[in-house]
Amino acid sequence: MTSLTAPAAARPGRAGTVYLAVMAPLVLAWLAAVLLRHGDPSADRTLDTGLTFVLPLALLAVAHAWYWWLRTRSRPVALDVRDGAFIAPADDRLLSAFAVTAFAGIAVPSGSLLMPALRDVSRSTSVTGWVGVGCALAAFLVSLWAFVRGAGRIELRPEGLRMTYMYGRRDVPWDAVAAGPPRRETLWEPAMRIGRPDLVRSAGLARRRPRRAFLPVSWSRVRREFLADAVNYYLATPAARPTIGTADGYVHLRRILRAG
Repeated sequence: MTSLTAPAAARPGRAGTVYLAVMAPLVLAWLAAVLLRHGDPSADRTLDTGLTFVLPLALLAVAHAWYWWLRTRSRPVALDVRDGAFIAPADDRLLSAFAVTAFAGIAVPSGSLLMPALRDVSRSTSVTGWVGVGCALAAFLVSLWAFVRGAGRIELRPEGLRMTYMYGRRDVPWDAVAAGPPRRETLWEPAMRIGRPDLVRSAGLARRRPRRAFLPVSWSRVRREFLADAVNYYLATPAARPTIGTADGYVHLRRILRAG
């Protein structure tokens, strides 16, 4: 039987990696061009127009369109069966889209305040631009870390749940849960009420001995209702937990949940 605390390998998918590798350097190149030309009185106004409006607006339009399409699309009702677990992988495409969108969304308006075309701006405006650029880079690094670590990955194991967040990881034994996650759509991530916080193991910045544990379904590749139903089924049916991570157990779960 696989230990709940055994590390599970997770690598970002190809699609998310390619998108990040293409879009992030474009935003960085634009930002670098702006910063290098900041305060240059001989800067070409025609080039400034392209740098200020055309390129950043195009980058923002592509980033936002791709992110919101991924966010609102219908997600599959399927789990991976491997490593003795049922795994809902992290949505690497959504994570990479969020990283680029957050980066461009902060960097573009902040960098625009430092454009050479704006030679007569006040010192406070210039400072605001530099602070914004710093925040954009910090947000990008945090988002990149979430992408690399696979935030949104949820594992159902015979011993309990393992959830990977942007800020850490949490292992929750089935016996620690007092109430399962709600199935209905909410503004926040569905939460489980923890009755035995002393059994929960947290890593990174995840809170120790929590009273509530959130399922990071927003960043998972699997539909949230299916994940909530699966978790609640195993909470209510301890006899079925030993079959988690097996092909027969997965067929049984899909039949019970009528997932096809």
